[in-house]
Amino acid sequence: MNLWVISFIASTAFASIGFVVVAILWLKKLRETLSCTLAETAGQQVRNAQHVSKTLSEIQLHQELYEQRLQTLTEANIRMRQDLNEITNKIALSESEQQMQKRSLKNLH
Repeated sequence: MNLWVISFIASTAFASIGFVVVAILWLKKLRETLSCTLAETAGQQVRNAQHVSKTLSEIQLHQELYEQRLQTLTEANIRMRQDLNEITNKIALSESEQQMQKRSLKNLH
């Protein structure tokens, strides 16, 4: 009976030691896998951040170009309005002169 107890204790101790060794190996493998996954995720985040940064700088460049074009169009619009005002004033002055000439011709006759 004493032999059975010792063999039971020895087999239980052996099984426990085996379980602990397997658990330690499994935890090491889990840590390696987790480290690789975290490193890969961090790399993806860095690449995404670089892509976002590049896209943002392109958008800012386009915005600057559009602002320049808008400024050019605004200046052209102002010049066209000034030209239209000048033409309108010249037409009004010409019509006024024509009316004055018609009146003076009527007065002469």
